[in-house]
Amino acid sequence: MPELIAALFSLLAQAAAAVNPALLVRRRRRLRRLSDHAQGRTVHVPCDLRDSALTAGRWSEGHLELPLDGPVRWLAKGAGTAAAVDFPPLEAVSADEIGVAFRSADGATELRLHPDEAPMVLRVLRVLREAP
Repeated sequence: MPELIAALFSLLAQAAAAVNPALLVRRRRRLRRLSDHAQGRTVHVPCDLRDSALTAGRWSEGHLELPLDGPVRWLAKGAGTAAAVDFPPLEAVSADEIGVAFRSADGATELRLHPDEAPMVLRVLRVLREAP
């Protein structure tokens, strides 16, 4: 009987280790951002950006502020102020379960973000680019 309890406990411990609670929290936050944006609220989408003007051509971690009716703004991690951005058209260059990478035609701008949030970000950038 003790062997059966030990085996059951071991199985439960392995199952608990397989479920990464950090991934569950991040997923819940992504779903909340998508819901907030759909309801007209401004959201801050975490991403990595490499841009010749905003990050001096180096990769930088931060957030894109996506309002429904205003300019998209970039807030680098640790920076106190956000900068308005005007991205050129971006094309997808790679994708997997973890991230999607987009790059401008000239290669000066590259953006990496989670696949769940990529459609929302691209839709906002396209609408702003098409606005008069």
